[in-house]
Amino acid sequence: MNLSLQDRFKQAAILLLILLTALLLYTTLHEGGHALVGLAFGGRITDFNVNFFDLSAHVGIDGTFTASQSAAINVAGVSIPVFSWLLLMLLLPKKNSLTVQWVKIIFTMGFLNTLLAWIVIPLLALSNSAPPPDDVTHFITNSGLPHLVVAFAALGLYGLGWLIFAFRIGDLPAAFKQLGSRSTPLPSWKRILVVVAVLAVIVGTTALVFKTLGLRDPATPPQEYKLAATIPLSQKDYQAETVASFSLDKIGDAAIFLRVERLNTDFIDVTLLPPQGDPIQLLHGEDFSTDVGTSQSQYRLPAGESKIILTCPKSAGVLKVYLWLP
Repeated sequence: MNLSLQDRFKQAAILLLILLTALLLYTTLHEGGHALVGLAFGGRITDFNVNFFDLSAHVGIDGTFTASQSAAINVAGVSIPVFSWLLLMLLLPKKNSLTVQWVKIIFTMGFLNTLLAWIVIPLLALSNSAPPPDDVTHFITNSGLPHLVVAFAALGLYGLGWLIFAFRIGDLPAAFKQLGSRSTPLPSWKRILVVVAVLAVIVGTTALVFKTLGLRDPATPPQEYKLAATIPLSQKDYQAETVASFSLDKIGDAAIFLRVERLNTDFIDVTLLPPQGDPIQLLHGEDFSTDVGTSQSQYRLPAGESKIILTCPKSAGVLKVYLWLP
């Protein structure tokens, strides 16, 4: 089938509209899932933001929850959208227009691929290299489930989802064939416009996955982190001094975010001293100068008190310590 240039632009506009709808719907269902389950357990919604353009969507829930209730709130962010995607795939007929076929393709890429975070992050957490604590790490901590159990359960659901997609998509080659068909060669500038429209679909879907993986401004701590200490380095010398501490009632994952501002020093060393085991270096530098610098890490620590130790001569700058505790 041959398409005119007008048809191509119409098709690109439809794809962009489907993409934006998928982004908004996923973000609303994700944050709405957290909110609905939180409300069901007696919580109160303090903030609800579904702005996906700057990846700042979040929901604030105030309440006292058990570990199992918190785990249910954590997993609701992914389970509600994936369940909604499943209903969409089952309700749409297998044989339908190419526009509906693209709805299936884009919604599947956007919704189902969010399970990738639940496959990858538990594996990264085993080696203390996970990204900032998010729904996945919170769920593991609150549920007490082993990391590998969560990863393989998500992998099973992910594979099952693509099997359902394969059975419900219909004539997939036709959708791609129509997108690429042409009657006469297009001028270079027109080909560029078509390519940009298609790339926008791919980039938008990728951004949705990135949002699920928790990517953000690396100089800003995640919202879940609480400020534990602000240390003006210009006041005095610090020689292996405890600047922050925290306690865990049982073994669990704790995350630490360090931020230095307007720092200019000959030497700085920040170390985590757990209740058992060797000290863990969090930040170290010599002849260190920066407007803003950060260090972020997450560790599985034993029960007891952990201390953050600072060694730094009297210098220009400020050190801020943020913590996320289970």
